[in-house]
Amino acid sequence: MKYFSAIKSDKAKKGFSLIEIITVLFVVSLGLVGLLSLIIQNIQSQSYNKDNLIAYQLAQEGAELTRKIRDSNWRGAKLAFSTILHSGVYYMDYNDSALQVYNSNNADAAILRQDANGFYTHDLSATTPSSGFSRLITITNGPHSSVNIKVTVSWSANTRNYHYDLETSLYNWK
Repeated sequence: MKYFSAIKSDKAKKGFSLIEIITVLFVVSLGLVGLLSLIIQNIQSQSYNKDNLIAYQLAQEGAELTRKIRDSNWRGAKLAFSTILHSGVYYMDYNDSALQVYNSNNADAAILRQDANGFYTHDLSATTPSSGFSRLITITNGPHSSVNIKVTVSWSANTRNYHYDLETSLYNWK
């Protein structure tokens, strides 16, 4: 009788086998790998969205700077709206009063840098490093007294090149 009671007490002590423990660890590790990949993807998406928002605002600024030239032609100089807005590729920042002709031999001119106040500028003498963004303004003469403006902001992130294009038309509505 003692023999049967000893077997019974061994069966009463139940535990996990090595196979069960390995299986649980495998399932938990799969879940953690999936969670980590989602976190990494979320961080990359946030970085892209931040850069895309900055690019949008820089493109909008380029369009507004061009619009300012058109308005200055009308107000101060009493010139035709497109007098200074000739077809071509240009760059400009908030410090400039006129469009600067872009020359592919001097590609650094399109690179934007942040000055001490945090504003983006094309100033090549700026001591701050490049912001990673560049902006070009392309002007083409359109039909019916209009000027088509295309602002392209480019940047690189994670070994990929991105660009944001904003297009608008300026009309002689005066």
